[in-house]
Amino acid sequence: MTIIDLTWRLPGPLATYYLAQQGMTVVKYEDRHHRDPFLQWSWDPAFAEVYGAFQGPKELRLIDFGDPADLTQLHEAIRHADAVVMGLPPRVELKLGLTPEVIAAKFRGVCFTRLGFRPGDDHSAHDLNTLAQSNLLKMHILDRRDDIIAPPLLPVTGMFFSYHIAVTVLATVIRQKGQTEPLQNWCYLQDAVDQSTNAYYPASIQQRTPATFLHNGRFPCYNIYRTADGGYLAVAAVEPKFWERFRNLTGLTMLSDDDGLAQGERAAEVKQLILAAVKSRTTHQWRETFAGHDSCVDLVGPWGEE
Repeated sequence: MTIIDLTWRLPGPLATYYLAQQGMTVVKYEDRHHRDPFLQWSWDPAFAEVYGAFQGPKELRLIDFGDPADLTQLHEAIRHADAVVMGLPPRVELKLGLTPEVIAAKFRGVCFTRLGFRPGDDHSAHDLNTLAQSNLLKMHILDRRDDIIAPPLLPVTGMFFSYHIAVTVLATVIRQKGQTEPLQNWCYLQDAVDQSTNAYYPASIQQRTPATFLHNGRFPCYNIYRTADGGYLAVAAVEPKFWERFRNLTGLTMLSDDDGLAQGERAAEVKQLILAAVKSRTTHQWRETFAGHDSCVDLVGPWGEE
């Protein structure tokens, strides 16, 4: 299967990266005079590194979006492809000769997936905006009292969207089989976020008290505790056998079977007992303690440690 990638930044390129990793041929076209913004954001070199990782399993073709000969080459490649993923502004689609009307008349048997924010809405938004609008940001800031809170490490909604795009492209290719008229559909970021949110964070539990969950710090058995040298012990000892193993290896045998899932004031007490124990040793010492034990505990070394 061959896919033409006419996207930039994160969701589209990450989606086609997933597809390329599954063995599909992905050819990414860029305007040589206006490269992907990730290559232009020099204020953080990490973006160029991410671009390189996304591009790794794909073929890159640089063309001049204003050159008729290069556009002929692009159109010919599309005719021989199975699918096209497009995340371009309407003015660029027009420039490339890839408006819905032209596609319908010119490209038989090829399906097109366009990317958008939400139906009827073309305003700008970054990952943090979408997190806030979807209520997912609530899960990150629940019970926090900081005046300034750093956003989540990963671009969560962008990653949701990338998977949604990849699945949509494959579903559209399947629907296209046996049809000559090109299928053209839209894939929306808000749909991707809503599908994930409605399943994992439905409205029925968004206003509950206490508001925290297993995955954002509610219980002592599923938390991150600082070590003596500035590293961290990532504890996910949810199941009874892991909780028992954790207590034995840390010397916290005074804790009960139920304390791992303690709530309220008791949860706060248990967390402090665990923290005191964890802070009594270095990351290296804890690594030796847990070596060879299946306990759902992992170590994060101090910053700069190899």
